[in-house]
Amino acid sequence: MKKRDAILLLLVPLLVGVSCSRPLLNIQTPVYSNSIVINENNQTVLLGYCSQHMLLEKPFSNWFLPNYNKAETDSITIVSLRTAFKKKNIEIFAGTWCGESKADLPKFLKILKESAVDSNQVKLIFLNNTAALFKQSPQHEEAGKNIVRTPTYIIYDGKKEMGRIIDSPIESFEKDLLKILRKEPYQPHFYDLKL
Repeated sequence: MKKRDAILLLLVPLLVGVSCSRPLLNIQTPVYSNSIVINENNQTVLLGYCSQHMLLEKPFSNWFLPNYNKAETDSITIVSLRTAFKKKNIEIFAGTWCGESKADLPKFLKILKESAVDSNQVKLIFLNNTAALFKQSPQHEEAGKNIVRTPTYIIYDGKKEMGRIIDSPIESFEKDLLKILRKEPYQPHFYDLKL
């Protein structure tokens, strides 16, 4: 047996053991809280960082699916969004108890899908509406981000905030997103409440 083969025989079990105990590549996989709770207001709500698939479960699917299916999108602007969204990320702070979130979030997620935004680029965080934890998530992803209204959509280039849509768009979700992504002047609703 050659020296090189002997070394390989010794290294293979070691590498297998290491690879089973931790990943060989430092790939971050999303950690979802996927919390479905009945809050003190006796409402069934999602809380924290959740997969978009959670919206397909009852009772959330009762409002999500009809609003998603009936949402009409601006296909011309979406073509531009496909390239503008490259290497950008978005955090969405919403509430399954919130009327605006129920009305607008399905359309917004449809726009992202049609714009070929990968689910890894989207962080969907659901906030509470109880008195003690109003507009907070269990892991406090909202901390320091001045979330004054729901839904709030924050677009990032790396870790730098490019802009946000607060509550509802000024012109349309598609056109507002494109302005933010192109770094054009944009001031969201309720901007005066932003710190």
